[in-house]
Amino acid sequence: MNEENSTIDTLTRAGLTRSQAKGYLALVENGALTPTALANKTGETRTNSYAIVEKLVALGLATKKDTKKALYMPLHPNNLELLAEKRRRTVEKNEQIVKKNIPSLIEMFYTNSEMPGSRTLAGIDGIKEVYNDTLRTKQDIYLLRTTADIGILGEDFLNKYRIKRAKLGINTYALTPDTPVAKLNAKDDRGMLFHRTLMPTDIYTAPVEIDVYGNKVALIAFGETQMATIIDSPPIAEAIRQILQIMQKFLETSTPPGPDLHQHDSR
Repeated sequence: MNEENSTIDTLTRAGLTRSQAKGYLALVENGALTPTALANKTGETRTNSYAIVEKLVALGLATKKDTKKALYMPLHPNNLELLAEKRRRTVEKNEQIVKKNIPSLIEMFYTNSEMPGSRTLAGIDGIKEVYNDTLRTKQDIYLLRTTADIGILGEDFLNKYRIKRAKLGINTYALTPDTPVAKLNAKDDRGMLFHRTLMPTDIYTAPVEIDVYGNKVALIAFGETQMATIIDSPPIAEAIRQILQIMQKFLETSTPPGPDLHQHDSR
């Protein structure tokens, strides 16, 4: 790659088009040019050259000299760094917008597709997205709780989630391990529409929570690798929902009744 092409490549990395890069380089090499002269230097048409110099002015890379003839002068190349920084911020902003709107687009895809689908979400943010998805679905939730989730999501996020869930009128029917923490939280949770069936802590030890809501099943892994998979399938969701209901009935009939057996909890 010769020096000119290398410089043009650098300019395009800062955010210029190739034509704009050629135009700016020509201004730097010549000090000042009219659009007609710029066209002769770059091989662009006169119409394109006018558009190029006006765009360079807008980008802060050129200025128009007040003369009878339209004469354009280059501004300091340090402005390219500012342009590159602005481009980076724009890319980051666009990335965040895309990430924010992908879930609703996926939801639309599944809603209008005849085929069931699944998606896997990575990390803590992925797990939180499952909980947010339950709020968007606005359907009752059936879940199998694991003790492995303790301290993973943070109480601030969970408290806000519980309140939003209750305000939306979503009932949650959960099988939860019989732990002191669960019993402690139970006193405040009737208003959260959370209905819990306690189960011995040794009958389910996997670090995975199972949530069923609407036509979806979410498998949430709280172990060393934190991730979640959402399966969107009406028959699969109904099958897992029925299994959880069977487990609930079994626990209620096989365990001696007590004040803490079937009550409300915060999760």
